[in-house]
Amino acid sequence: MAEKDLKDLADLKAIFRLSSTKSPSEVTLRSAEWAIITQIDGHKSIGDVAEILALSTDEAINLFNGLFQKGLIEILSVAKEEKKQVPLSFFEKLSEELTKIIGPVAPYLIEDTLWDMEIKKEECDVRKIPEMIEAISEEIPDELKRVQFQKVMLEEMKNLESA
Repeated sequence: MAEKDLKDLADLKAIFRLSSTKSPSEVTLRSAEWAIITQIDGHKSIGDVAEILALSTDEAINLFNGLFQKGLIEILSVAKEEKKQVPLSFFEKLSEELTKIIGPVAPYLIEDTLWDMEIKKEECDVRKIPEMIEAISEEIPDELKRVQFQKVMLEEMKNLESA
C-alpha cells in the first residue's frame, strides 16, 4: 500500500467505492464491516458513514482500514479542506478577556491549553477554537465569570467566521 493511501485512510473526508476486483462474498466480514459496505456509494466520506452508523471516529477509520486491507474498497478521492488560520490578534483578545477574569495567570493558562492540545498559535486552525475555549473555560471556577468569558469569546469566534 502506498504511503499516500495510509494517510488517506485516517482522513474523515476520504471517499471510497467498492472494489471492482474483489467481492465482499469472497471474505468473512463482521456485521459492522457489512454495515459499512452497505453505505459505500462513492459519495459518502468516512465521516459521513461514521455519523450514519453512530460509530466513533476511531472505529470508523479502523473498519475502513480493514476493508481496504482486504481489498474490498478503493479510495476514490480525498477532499482537502482548506485550513483557516486564527489571527494572532484573536489570542491577544483571548488573553485580555481571560486576564480580566482570572488575573495575570491568564497567558500561562492559554499556553498550557495550547500545549495540551498540541497547537501552536502561529498554526492554529479556526476549527480548534471552540475546543480550546471550552478547555480554558473549565479552569474558571466562578460559574458566572465562566459564562461571561464564554459569551465574549463566542462573539470573537463569530467575528473570525465572518472575516
